Amino acid sequence: MTEFDELLSRLRKLEPIALDGQFKASLQERARRRVRGGRSAPLASFAVAATVVVYLGWALRVAGALYR
Repeated sequence: MTEFDELLSRLRKLEPIALDGQFKASLQERARRRVRGGRSAPLASFAVAATVVVYLGWALRVAGALYR
């Protein structure tokens, strides 16, 4: 038996503890926030979109210059 198996068997023998209602609610809220990923970064999204627009404008300008 490995240490991990021994630890699991000792944990199984422990009696379950009833959680306080407020603690349980706060724990669930933290878990939901973690799963959702929190607030998105609007500034970063805007920066990425602006970079894409600038790059596409530059690409069109260069492509247009090739055919003049």
